[in-house]
Amino acid sequence: MALPLLFTACGEDEETFVQQNYLVGKWEITQTGTMNAQGAINYTNYVNDANCDKDNYIFNADFTYQQNDFVNSGTCTNQSISGTYNRLSTSLTLRYTTNAGGSTQVITQSLTIVSLTYTEIVVAYTTSNSNQLVYLKMTKV
Repeated sequence: MALPLLFTACGEDEETFVQQNYLVGKWEITQTGTMNAQGAINYTNYVNDANCDKDNYIFNADFTYQQNDFVNSGTCTNQSISGTYNRLSTSLTLRYTTNAGGSTQVITQSLTIVSLTYTEIVVAYTTSNSNQLVYLKMTKV
């Protein structure tokens, strides 16, 4: 005669799993890439003004971000953009507000996360002026 075995767990603590947001942090652009005719991505080192800080993105835990684009025209200036971001799986949406010609506009940029580790991210986006797919490789600092 076979007896059924029953197992029960009483009073066990439930563990809460919190997924770490690897996107949070400061990311310096290290390489840009484009796809060749064979479908391979050709990367080149990102050229930044050697006398200025490196261009970067900063993603915060509160879903705000800052894009820093440094330009040297005699002195270093930061053409910074601040806004909010949303991430859903591999889709990354950046939104910021700008004032152009006296009117306020909300600008949205859609990027695809190609790969993401704790120390490196590759994103892809299509340029608005040439409709070309561009890849950015960034390293967390």
